[in-house]
Order: sequence, then C-alpha cells, then structure tokens
Amino acid sequence: MDKSSLGDVETVVTGGRTVMTAEDSVVVDVVKSVVRSGRTATFYLTPDQFAAVNAWYWTPQRMKHLGLEPVSDEEIARISSALRLDESAFPAGSAYSNRITCPNGHTYGSLEFVEQGIAEHGLAAAQKVFTLRDTAAIRANPHQQAVCPTCRRHLAEAHYYVYWRYGCCVDLDDTSTAAFTR
Repeated sequence: MDKSSLGDVETVVTGGRTVMTAEDSVVVDVVKSVVRSGRTATFYLTPDQFAAVNAWYWTPQRMKHLGLEPVSDEEIARISSALRLDESAFPAGSAYSNRITCPNGHTYGSLEFVEQGIAEHGLAAAQKVFTLRDTAAIRANPHQQAVCPTCRRHLAEAHYYVYWRYGCCVDLDDTSTAAFTR
C-alpha cells in the first residue's frame, strides 16, 4: 500500500468505519456472505470486484423475476438533468431497475429513486455516486423505503437497481426465489 493512502485509511477508520484489503476473490466472497446473511452493509469496490459480484447476483433469471429492465435513454436524460450531469456519466446499457406502480397509479423507477436520493442526501452526494470512476458501490440488503414522489405514499414493493458503478443486492431466501440467491 502506498504510504500516501494511509492518511485516507486513517481518516476513514477515525470516522468509525473499517477498511479491508484482500485479494479480489476474498472481497467478493465477503460481499456474498453479507448478502446471504441478510445484514446491511455498503461495500466500496474496484470495478472488477463490482463486476464479479454483479455477475454472481444479477443473473438473467433474477433480473426477470424482480422485473429489472434497462433504463430507457429518455429516463437517463431526465436523471442526468436532475443530477446536473452530462449523459456520458451513464454509459449505454449500464442501468437497470424495476418499476413500481403506486396504489394511486403513479410510477416509481430510476428517476424517482435518484430524486429521492437527492432529497435525502443532497445533490452533491447523489452526483458523487454517479460520477465514481475507479470505485463502485454495492449496497447489501439496504433498508431504503421507496416513497411515491407524487402522493408521498410509502410503497410496499421494493425498488431494485444496478447502475454503472452503484447497485444493490438483497437476500431473497424464500421458497419462491431460493434458486436465484445462492
């Protein structure tokens, strides 16, 4: 490890967090273990580690089962506008999400997820997530409640997503989804 990066490590640890270094296969196995446990954690990974976790987790069968679809070019344009980012922040074919229909008929998808993130964490934090280049984030078993932006109703259905360098993995270990979780 470069000694100049130890200051960054110390800052993170002093802030109450842990920094772990290991070979890629160990890191991927830790992420898998946490997902399977149902516990919540956020992992900041290399792009290769992120790709390995996504290849394990986001199988075509699981994506179909959870209703993930490519985010349309039109929605990418609206997300880019909301984040005040150039559309090049979202490489083609790099964003997938499900869409939830509120009981009042409103739709919650990628744009609404990003807007909720901006409202909860601020524009700068949301922009940073979508401009990561050498770091990727996996949220294992997040507890975020989707909220309809039109009627403010808390939605019972979960929002699932995987973007360019940011995604979620959720333990779905029950009889209907066990084939997709291990």
